[in-house]
Amino acid sequence: MSIGLSPATLKAYKSTWSLFTLFCLSLNIPIYPVLISTVCAFIVHNFQTRNVTIPTIRRMLAGVQFNARCYDPSFSSLFSNSAIRLLLKGLTKTYKRTPDKRLPITPDILQKLISALREGMFSNYINNLLEAVFLMAFYGFMRPGEFSCNTQSFDHKHDLAYSDISFSPTHYNIFLKHSKSDPMRKGVTITITKLNGSLCPFDSMVRYLTSHPHTSAAPLFILPNGLPMTKHWFREHLSRVLKKCSLSPSLYTGHSFRIGAATTAAQIGLPISSIKALGRWTSASYESYIRQDKHLVRDAQMSLSKAI
Repeated sequence: MSIGLSPATLKAYKSTWSLFTLFCLSLNIPIYPVLISTVCAFIVHNFQTRNVTIPTIRRMLAGVQFNARCYDPSFSSLFSNSAIRLLLKGLTKTYKRTPDKRLPITPDILQKLISALREGMFSNYINNLLEAVFLMAFYGFMRPGEFSCNTQSFDHKHDLAYSDISFSPTHYNIFLKHSKSDPMRKGVTITITKLNGSLCPFDSMVRYLTSHPHTSAAPLFILPNGLPMTKHWFREHLSRVLKKCSLSPSLYTGHSFRIGAATTAAQIGLPISSIKALGRWTSASYESYIRQDKHLVRDAQMSLSKAI
């Protein structure tokens, strides 16, 4: 059963189980069998004492449920239990959701970031690397964790490698060995098309790759010192480019490329099915990435006023 999970999910489930067992031991409650009354108490403890959000609590419940089923495969679903469902509903009503303040990196902002790099913010190599990443992240609707490493230790079987990119005359393909939307780790291919204009992701990637020798097992995005590009390094350099463009790093993050791509796709009228396919969304969660354009609201209200 553990092998059936992705390494990240298994790690999260183990962390949750550690919290659950510590909770039981602190109150002298038996861990096994896992009782609904104990789970309810654990939910309230995390909500009231640890200030854990409802979405996180739901993920924690999945961890408790998995470990309970490792002990007893016939263990019933926690999510279908009426008491737990009612408890979560009640807590949700009292939960004040913090709005997502991350703003989208739209095409005009993307143009500013690329212009700052082309003016020579860093070395030629770093400028080419960041430009290739920025454009790939936007046009590929990509998450930062899909193109950067968690640490300086590169894992060819998990992280994005040079062997994961292939070119044709009209586009290049990126093969992601892991993704949040790919729990079975089958891998997914992202196609980036060669475009007309100055912000061509194809041309930028070619410039980057020809500026530094790569081996098939090396990281796709490699720093001058030979180490892979980590999330921390990318976040730090994106922050510097944002400041150069008089934009707040607290409002724009690595995820803003994905948010900007989804927002732009919605504004130009792409069908929902296309947006979900481009962003690899399998549910309605894509809606949380689309930011409302104040100008569209104004124009719509002006149109309504003409009908009165």
